[in-house]
Amino acid sequence: MKYLRCITALSLFALLLSGCGPSGSTQKETPTPPEEREQRVPLSRYEKSFNPSRYDDEITEIQRQHTIEQERAAAERQRDSVVVESTFTQGYRIQIFASGNIDEANAMRLIAAQRIMDDSLYVVYDPPVYKVRLGDFITRTEANQKLAAVIAQGFTDAWVVGDRVIQRKLIHIPTPLPPKKD
Repeated sequence: MKYLRCITALSLFALLLSGCGPSGSTQKETPTPPEEREQRVPLSRYEKSFNPSRYDDEITEIQRQHTIEQERAAAERQRDSVVVESTFTQGYRIQIFASGNIDEANAMRLIAAQRIMDDSLYVVYDPPVYKVRLGDFITRTEANQKLAAVIAQGFTDAWVVGDRVIQRKLIHIPTPLPPKKD
């Protein structure tokens, strides 16, 4: 038995030592040849010959481009606006999970967010249970249609429940026209 332990210990030691060898190449870097060293020019030589006025045309062009971009942005701001208006109303959601532990509910919400990306997910606390629900459906028919897809995603215990939902509307706000100059 002692013999087997010694053999095992020596094998492990040898394996450990074999893994501690050099991992990269052991070649020495060759020095830079003299002809390449002669091609290097000190920075002070460039600093003496630098003339910033050569770049005035480039600066003017950049400033012109910046002015054009600012005018384009101002024109974009003057266009009509679209605002999202949210109101609460009675509707339906799909409950996919319920637990007394908030950590489990949040974990299930993250899993659901990875599988179902096109609907809003909510963790609702209804003492003493945390419930994970998805969607904002105005009618039960809409919720039932989505329920089949949710069950197909692996949430076999999902079911439709009544809840207060957020109804979102896009509202078009026209930009007032500037006064006419006579």
